[in-house]
Amino acid sequence: MIRFAAAAALALTLAACDTPRSTHGDDQWEAVNVEVLPVAAGVDTVGRLAYRGGLELRSTNPMFVGLSGIEVLEGGRVVAISDEADWIEARLTLDERGYLTGFTDVRAAFMRDEHGRVLTTKSEADSEGLTQMADGRFAVSFERTHLIRIYDLNRDGPFGSAQLGPRLEGAERLPENASFEALAAMDIALLTAAEGGEAPTTPMWLAPLAARAPVSAQFSYPLSDGFSITGMDRLPDGDFVALERFYAPVIGPRARLTRFAAPSGEGGEVHPEVLALLEPPFPLDNFEGVSAVRMPDGATRIYIVSDNNKSAQQRTLLLAFDVIEPPAD
Repeated sequence: MIRFAAAAALALTLAACDTPRSTHGDDQWEAVNVEVLPVAAGVDTVGRLAYRGGLELRSTNPMFVGLSGIEVLEGGRVVAISDEADWIEARLTLDERGYLTGFTDVRAAFMRDEHGRVLTTKSEADSEGLTQMADGRFAVSFERTHLIRIYDLNRDGPFGSAQLGPRLEGAERLPENASFEALAAMDIALLTAAEGGEAPTTPMWLAPLAARAPVSAQFSYPLSDGFSITGMDRLPDGDFVALERFYAPVIGPRARLTRFAAPSGEGGEVHPEVLALLEPPFPLDNFEGVSAVRMPDGATRIYIVSDNNKSAQQRTLLLAFDVIEPPAD
């Protein structure tokens, strides 16, 4: 969802026109030139996170904008999505300390629906959440149509048809631009949360992949201080990390990372603990995507990426953190 005032008018204009984009050459990956600039944080730690480097990513390619979801996989492979149904693949470079220093071998391709048709208009192509499932496939949540689609990207590349994911009861009542921003995978289920707004909680669905009937929102995620939830991922130990976003015209952007136990039982509210609050002078933008991986030294690494909303006043930032674990008793 677009929160930044500088981009809001443009986004509304584009949504109103909903002009289909050109899909010329949609039968192949397209190499993407990306300029990479280091991002200094000015601090070594923030909350319970240790800063491990960051990058500003610049590109004139129209497919490399609005990054809204990210998965960092083995060997530094990156799979990301834009909020206009583009696949992005790249590779991370780390230095000898394990700090993030590079983003290379970037390519992009169009995403397709369950009929194999390229998604072209914003109303149908507002892809927001991304997660890799236990079987290696990728699930993508779509905000305006309130759908989850599943892709076998490793088998088919970006050219295969999607499979519709679980149906979520009550999704049709969500605001079209405040829907499924956050998506994560469990062993045989998907966990998704609505972005939320002014209410003190937002609904969460734990949807079995094999569900044949619409799944109700058994759980809820608490919201506070004007933050909404824009990303989730499963941590290596089985807990979950959530990315929260705040924006106000005078105050500007903020971000918050939390951790909560895997939902279980018949339902209820999850209980996140705050890992870190990102606020000035820390580098900030419209953070929407989060990915967690286990590093070779055993550390839990968290990456977050921002959606620049196609605005010259915003940046695509990719930042890396390691979780500072509390001392053992």
